[in-house]
Amino acid sequence: MRTDQQSTPLRKYVWSLVILNFFDGLLTYIGLSFGVINEANPLLVSLSPLALLGIKILLSFCLFSFLFTPFIEIQSRMWRYALFFVNLLYSGILLLHLLWLIILFV
Repeated sequence: MRTDQQSTPLRKYVWSLVILNFFDGLLTYIGLSFGVINEANPLLVSLSPLALLGIKILLSFCLFSFLFTPFIEIQSRMWRYALFFVNLLYSGILLLHLLWLIILFV
């Protein structure tokens, strides 16, 4: 008998991406609101901090919706490795945001 973890191998990677994206948006909003960081993404640089946060929250909900689709049950190693790499990259970006804000506020 297969457990939920075995039948949905992408679940933890998608959940991680949802959480990382949300916190990235929150930390970006805080940093931009206090004027201590600048948005580096050229596609988002013209938006207000609140608009950026709204986009990040909307993207997190879109990613969350993948948990309720057949996508989550894909058994492909390629998808697992790709999502692992994206989560690793996003974790590094989030850590960088966190370090900048700690250095600037402490």
